[in-house]
Amino acid sequence: MVTYDPIPELAIVRTQARALSAVMLALGVVLTTAIGATPTGRVAHADPARAALDAAIAEVEAYMNERMEATKTPGMAYAVVTPEAIVRMGAWGEDGDGQPISTDTPFLWGSVAKPVTATAVMMLVEGGEIDLDEPVRTYLPEFSLADDDAAERVTVRDLLQQTSGIPEGTGTTDRFDHRDDSYGHAIADLGDVAPRSAPGEEFEYASENYLVLGAVVEAVTDRPFAEYLRTHVVRPLQMSGAITTSDDAAERLADGHSYAFGQPVRVPAHYDPAGQSYGYLGGNVEDLAHFAMVHLNDGVYRSVQVLEPESVETMRTGAARVSDTIDYGLGWRVDTRNDDLGTSTVWHSGAVHGFQATLVLLPELELGIVVLQNIYGFFQDWPLVATGLHAARILAGGEPAPISADPAYAFTLSGLVAVLAVIIGAIGRPVYQVLRGRNPAGARRGLVIATACWTMGGLALAYLVGVALPDSFGASLRLIRLWAPDVGWLATGVVVGALALVVTHLTIGMLRYRWMSTDRTESAP
Repeated sequence: MVTYDPIPELAIVRTQARALSAVMLALGVVLTTAIGATPTGRVAHADPARAALDAAIAEVEAYMNERMEATKTPGMAYAVVTPEAIVRMGAWGEDGDGQPISTDTPFLWGSVAKPVTATAVMMLVEGGEIDLDEPVRTYLPEFSLADDDAAERVTVRDLLQQTSGIPEGTGTTDRFDHRDDSYGHAIADLGDVAPRSAPGEEFEYASENYLVLGAVVEAVTDRPFAEYLRTHVVRPLQMSGAITTSDDAAERLADGHSYAFGQPVRVPAHYDPAGQSYGYLGGNVEDLAHFAMVHLNDGVYRSVQVLEPESVETMRTGAARVSDTIDYGLGWRVDTRNDDLGTSTVWHSGAVHGFQATLVLLPELELGIVVLQNIYGFFQDWPLVATGLHAARILAGGEPAPISADPAYAFTLSGLVAVLAVIIGAIGRPVYQVLRGRNPAGARRGLVIATACWTMGGLALAYLVGVALPDSFGASLRLIRLWAPDVGWLATGVVVGALALVVTHLTIGMLRYRWMSTDRTESAP
């Protein structure tokens, strides 16, 4: 394993990498036409394909260092793989404890856990224990939704390809409390969730689908999901650094990072005990590289047939339409972004609190790349995901597209700060007047109307920011504080401030009303 130091002058290095690529390709052509005697008398031939790959990897490394600086990522690790081997690994930066990142440093993988779970499910399909087109209730009778008819018709395939109709943001994921039967409790809580579409009709990405799959595996095997995963996926693939339990995370995982006003801040590494099947799975870069190798090599890992070639092909065949250029297979996204370079692109990205991961396969080129980063923010999602996707394009021989920041981030922060400032002013002014003994003259009716307006406005603002807007994104204020701490805490401040505004104006309104009544009584003849 090789650990690389940060590259200081990134633009220069990328230019040098391209130049090196051209030189090495030219040298490869020259050497393949030349024959030289070796000390043993054998003929030596250069490998121009490997020379080109090494040059592309050099450019990939320069690009990732450039992106690391642009996204202010504290630590990153990567690996390039072929079906048979890890070609190169590297690591830069520091973990949440201030220790140097190495290729042994564990990260959480977020939704890259989904193709891992899909692999585990397909093993059971091959063994005849699960039928993709059987209803989930065949294996998990307690599975329910608010629409019982819909719940009865959801199949295992619907869960795998995200067409069950279950929405994201149900409150059944990203829960960090310990329960004896974490999957059982989460499945029970889905009983109150109304599906947004009929099973099999529409793609709607929801981690809840893979939460249910974890419970299905437990029901079929009569074993905890993490135990089944370790036995049938982790150990056969020699993923020795894998994190599959809360104890693993507590013992070996350093804190991650998020963003506060554009700057990286350290955040605790949370772990959902029922999250291994949808996002709370992890390990070092070599572990995930081994998984990538299997899916590039028709299900074979170092001569061991882990998954049948037909299953691998089924998983990475687009089944549900995500957009004009992206389909979702069984645990994989499949798109056309690199079709011009002669390869399809099979990939998945993922994130949990403080960590981001991207795994990209280029099947026709027999190449794959893994990128792990110890930072995540909701508004920084695309710049972080694009690091891995664009690195894959460079690996395939293409040019990365420019990446721009999400303007909604600055707009949201500015808007919340402005609203909070107005609230503070609206609270401070009447309080200041009361403390100075001022009681502006006015009719009692006008005072009542003004107090009612402030009260209703404050309550409406608290509801809008605390409930309505988060609901429109399929989240809650708690989850917003988790995925975008600065936005979440500013929004929480606005809600608290709005409620304080209501209390302040009600209190001062009642005091002024009494003062007005007293003044009128004293002035009566």
